[in-house]
Amino acid sequence: MHIHKPQKIDLEQIYPCPCPRKRGKLKPIALTDAFGCDRCSLLFELENDGYSLLQVGGIDSQRHTWQWIGKWRASREYRQYPLLETALMYIISLLFFALVVMWTLNLKSAFAIPLAILLFTLLGLLIWRLLVLRHHDF
Repeated sequence: MHIHKPQKIDLEQIYPCPCPRKRGKLKPIALTDAFGCDRCSLLFELENDGYSLLQVGGIDSQRHTWQWIGKWRASREYRQYPLLETALMYIISLLFFALVVMWTLNLKSAFAIPLAILLFTLLGLLIWRLLVLRHHDF
């Protein structure tokens, strides 16, 4: 798999809009470090490094960042997981550790089956939540 390095964004060039629905063109806005789309009316400002565009405005409250690699690629900033996901990860880790200990000690406990069901339910919820978050980013 070939990973492309981000290229510096030229303020004099016209780029395709990263919004996949309208297929517009990003045109530089005079006397600013920003671009505007001619179809979807989104505005994008050039980040300080010159390698990424930050979406300004739009319907959703999330601010998307894009990098140019010959096409637009969504930038992944360091994401801090919300408290719910962090708590679920710790609970799942503890439950998994408890199941491993019960299995290695060959304990026949009344808690083993409910613990396994709870573990897999929480694991499924965590995976579902992370997939929803990932899908929402695109």
